[in-house]
Amino acid sequence: MHLLIVDDDIATVDLIRHTVDWEALSIDKVEAAYSAAQARRILQRGKTDIVISDIEMPQGSGLDLLTWVRQQGLEVEFLLLTCHERFDYAASALKLDAAEYLTKPFDPRIMALSLQKTVAAIREKHRLREGSRYGTWRMENLQREEINFWLSLYNGGQPRSREQIRGEIEARGLPIDPDRPYRLVVTRIADSEPRAQELGQALLHYILENAHARHLLDRDDNTRAIRRFGPNGLWYFTAADDRPDAELRERCARVIAACGEAARVKATCCIGRACAIEALSDQPVTLQKLLERSVVYYGQAFTQTEAIAVGEETQVLEIDRLKDMLMRYDKVTLLNTLKEALASRTALRTLSERTLHIVQQELLQVVYAYLADAGVQAPRLFADEDSVRLSDQACRSSLDMIRWANYLIERTFAYDAEMRKTGSLVERIHQFIHEHYQENIGRNEVAAEFHLAPEYLAKLFKKKTDQSLKDAIREYRVEQAKRMLRDPEVRVGDVAGAVGFDSFSYFSTIFKRETGMTPQEYRRDHETGRQGGAGEPAGMPAEE
Repeated sequence: MHLLIVDDDIATVDLIRHTVDWEALSIDKVEAAYSAAQARRILQRGKTDIVISDIEMPQGSGLDLLTWVRQQGLEVEFLLLTCHERFDYAASALKLDAAEYLTKPFDPRIMALSLQKTVAAIREKHRLREGSRYGTWRMENLQREEINFWLSLYNGGQPRSREQIRGEIEARGLPIDPDRPYRLVVTRIADSEPRAQELGQALLHYILENAHARHLLDRDDNTRAIRRFGPNGLWYFTAADDRPDAELRERCARVIAACGEAARVKATCCIGRACAIEALSDQPVTLQKLLERSVVYYGQAFTQTEAIAVGEETQVLEIDRLKDMLMRYDKVTLLNTLKEALASRTALRTLSERTLHIVQQELLQVVYAYLADAGVQAPRLFADEDSVRLSDQACRSSLDMIRWANYLIERTFAYDAEMRKTGSLVERIHQFIHEHYQENIGRNEVAAEFHLAPEYLAKLFKKKTDQSLKDAIREYRVEQAKRMLRDPEVRVGDVAGAVGFDSFSYFSTIFKRETGMTPQEYRRDHETGRQGGAGEPAGMPAEE
């Protein structure tokens, strides 16, 4: 195949030339053009299969070049590069049927994957073109027909006999032997959503399906790997030919490695027992459940016979010991206890998702009780993005559980230590009041800021300052109102709202109670004092 790189930046052209493994992609000739005009001259020879073009060039853009190619009827695949993720660029690229739309600085790995996908699409077009009109139609539809057949088999419904399945295979004209045994391989993909955002869903699915087809089916095109989305992530169901356990484990290991290297996702495979084609419809749900609970095999391949049995455990950790470790701030012993409990179950192959869920609930129970005694509202403390993400992943594997537990304990101890510095807490409460007095704040809002129970916060503040929180807020608002009233540029009627009072009448009542004057009287006395040269009106204490 021939490829053309189009970019007015020589450094970018050289970088692409020397970064991509062209031989691995079966691209035997790579040319370069430094303007759209030069590219058109090369393309007119009619020997180019793929163009990698920058969109933003001074003398004719990449989109202009792509438009010209489509107008000329040239069968060339385009990969467009741009420094800016602009919707109008992406929309134009989609409208003009560009193969990929990549942003600079480009990721060499994503560039290689995009080219691999494009090369595969070109080969498929060439293969289809070689057949007769009917043959072309057959080739185009055969893959879709076979995928639809396997999909219908896994979708359940009424059980079908082998003869019914044989009739369906013959009616569809599929190259499937209904008399041979099959082994269903179910793959669970973790972390697919971030990768889909990075690579694009279409490219991610191509990579994953290609990995299953190549390593489980010995094919370049996918005919059996069926994709499904579920509440626990992305799943693939592949009807593999019956082979020895060791060989299928090794093939699944290659699938897992390919998914990790090309898409940076974690795959786990469960290999079902050999069964007749009519029994495959019962396998998906069974193997999914085995995968969900067999967390000891996370990121590995295992057979149905190796899957763990459902445990009857209702308790994993000793609650009283956990409480004692928390009270002693002994994070090391606590985490070592957790690691030992998980390691022993891993060695016995009894570590399940259910076991990890029990562990998570035990840790939360102890930590929440510990924080409640300190007046801390734990759900608010652990509502940040990192806490939620680590908590969601905790039951995936023992490593994820330890990672979450470490974060949970570390955050608990750090916040508890901060709260025990009562002087520091009181200072931070005053700081919060100073920054938010103009808003509708009370003890609930202040407590929420520090993840504390409102009653606990109010009692603590009163104990340390001999003043209620409500009085502290009101006092600061009045002080700020006095400051504003001393400014002749500020209207008296605007002061109430500016310092956090809902109504002027209520503000006047509070202000008079605190100062012995109405706001208007304070303004007049201050103006009189200023005109008389006095710093403060008679009878008023000097302001700091």
